[in-house]
Amino acid sequence: MDNNKKAFLPFVLVFVSINLIALGFSGLMSAWHIDKWVVVGANTILFLISLYNVYQHLKVVQENNPHAMVRGVMGSTVIKLFVLGTATFIYLYNAGEQKNINGLFIGMGLYILYTWMDVRVALLVKPPKKDVGN
Repeated sequence: MDNNKKAFLPFVLVFVSINLIALGFSGLMSAWHIDKWVVVGANTILFLISLYNVYQHLKVVQENNPHAMVRGVMGSTVIKLFVLGTATFIYLYNAGEQKNINGLFIGMGLYILYTWMDVRVALLVKPPKKDVGN
């Protein structure tokens, strides 16, 4: 499997697993006062942002500037934080009394998981070998 495809695979597996758990155990989640749609929504937002971030990491690794990779990883973490924070604010504003705090806490945990995976994949992505002539 190509390295570029390998970089996206962990995100797809986590996304599908979290959604299957959230939708498959909806009765248990209801008993624990967790709204499955809040979890699925947070998971989807984080998944889409992470796919974009990995794509950017793969693009930046082609450059010779090592600072660009660090800027890319830090920038992607900040972008993910702001997007999820904005989505949380919009949800809390619109939900009113029906807000689901337990689902938001799970979303925060997913943020940490996706950020860890994002940094891990960025560190494992290797630049292409340069052909050095003799």
